[in-house]
Amino acid sequence: MASLVILHLFLLAVGCMAFPVEVDEPIVKTQYGAVRGMYVEEGVIFFGLPFGEPPVGEFRWRPPRSYNRSWAPNVRDGTVPGPGCYRRGCQPGHGDPHFECPRDRKLSEDCLYLNIFAPRKILNSTAAVKLPILFWLYGGRYLAGSGSAYIYDGRFLANKTNTIVVTFNYRLAAFGYLVAGQGEDAATGNYGLLDQVAALRWVKENIGSFGGDKNRVTVFGQSAGSDSVATLLINPKFADLFQQAIMLSVPSTIPHKSRWEALRLGEHLAEKLNCLHGDMKCLRSQNSSALQAGVNRMGTFFSNPYRPLEASEPWGPTVDGDIVPAATVDSFAKGHFQSKPFIIGTTSEEAILYVYSLYGKPLSRVTLYEIYAEFLHLKAADVAKEYHIEEPSSDYRPLLSSLVTDWVFKCPTRNIIRSAIKGGDTNVWLYVFDHGWSFPHLWDFHKFCNGHVCHGEDVPFVFQTTKLPETNVTMTAEEQIMADTMAHYYGNFAHTGDPNKPGRDTAKTTGIPAATTWPKYNREGNLTCLNISTPHTTLIQDYRKDKCDFWDRMDVYNL
Repeated sequence: MASLVILHLFLLAVGCMAFPVEVDEPIVKTQYGAVRGMYVEEGVIFFGLPFGEPPVGEFRWRPPRSYNRSWAPNVRDGTVPGPGCYRRGCQPGHGDPHFECPRDRKLSEDCLYLNIFAPRKILNSTAAVKLPILFWLYGGRYLAGSGSAYIYDGRFLANKTNTIVVTFNYRLAAFGYLVAGQGEDAATGNYGLLDQVAALRWVKENIGSFGGDKNRVTVFGQSAGSDSVATLLINPKFADLFQQAIMLSVPSTIPHKSRWEALRLGEHLAEKLNCLHGDMKCLRSQNSSALQAGVNRMGTFFSNPYRPLEASEPWGPTVDGDIVPAATVDSFAKGHFQSKPFIIGTTSEEAILYVYSLYGKPLSRVTLYEIYAEFLHLKAADVAKEYHIEEPSSDYRPLLSSLVTDWVFKCPTRNIIRSAIKGGDTNVWLYVFDHGWSFPHLWDFHKFCNGHVCHGEDVPFVFQTTKLPETNVTMTAEEQIMADTMAHYYGNFAHTGDPNKPGRDTAKTTGIPAATTWPKYNREGNLTCLNISTPHTTLIQDYRKDKCDFWDRMDVYNL
């Protein structure tokens, strides 16, 4: 009997070695101690990893401090996201039609946390090859956004591309960009950008524990996130933190503030909080909710009446000559940028969202010309001539939307990529996303976007988060092919620096036709733009040439 028991135990042990039983939760050892994540069908997730000490109390409006504390011998719970950074809305009961709030609706100034999404096999692999990183910077006008939002859940993208996707939080609005006061106690702004840098440094120092390659990092972002990516590209101080970039819908014409403009904005906030201008003791005495309430009361404020476009992005980077060396378009034009591979592009109707949100009623011709004069000053007559009115209309918002899309998004994007190739960066690619999604209820708050390709419509297809039950959205078969085609290009780019060239470990995206070869953008007669759409992704030559030639001549990208 004893012999039978021994034999049974032996066979059980052999069977376990041959067919290992998966544990309930993945455990990874880091320099801070072990962390427990969670398995999902598409891979593994580790939520809520601190990359900076809490920027609270005396450390509000200070550069982030690296996280360097051990949580051993305890095992950290990586199944719950950290709080999102303070912002307007997102409290329980507030609407979140695009799923951009923290998934648990928790907000705090203690918000410097990141999340890791990886293919399941990376933790079970004994191979020496580590996977490249896709490091995501969310948009939201520097006012909103969260690394733990459902829309940015990275599990599907990581699985499709065989990469590790990292999302994270950075400080927003006045918490991240206030400029106020004088001397050592002053708030100098750009703290949100420094949070991004701190998260990148954490990745460089720690991602190897999760199977990632610290020397293959692609920074990618949308809207304010892509504006941040562009800002990282024009600062050589950050050259060692990433190898390439993807920029979705960079609003490059919206100017970053000068110190004088940022100080005026800070003074306006102080008034709303009943503080004297520059009184940092009073400003720091405000608790989180009071400070956010002050931001909410500011309304539309023009720091510089001669640059009204900056009011569309009231908080954000300040040109300080250090963290933000200069204006983005000018920096590229002067050759002051890191020569690295990048992909850049826009949606086809970016500005409909903004124009129709700002002007809720039809625009007359008189009002249209007043807008031209207000925003474009002495160039208004030239713009009116270029965007001439074919036939009288009862509503000129469509014309204004086309103009703003060109001026703020498409043409500065073309200007940037042309400056890059002129400066010797030959590994660059241009695209336009030209598909209106099939789930119109996501525009219930902005019904005017139904049937159009508004700002942000590409994001659900990049992350394929329509598959999450929380979003209650389903892609059509054609949309799934398009999304997989995007994953094909971005995955190749993350692995090899070329969207057409798969790496040895690039995931095979099944179910899509042979992907169109996406030529580099260059001056040798190959000014190719990839048109991402359904039913097919195609190529366009010299996209928006006439209009962008006009805007280049006007030289008003930083008006």
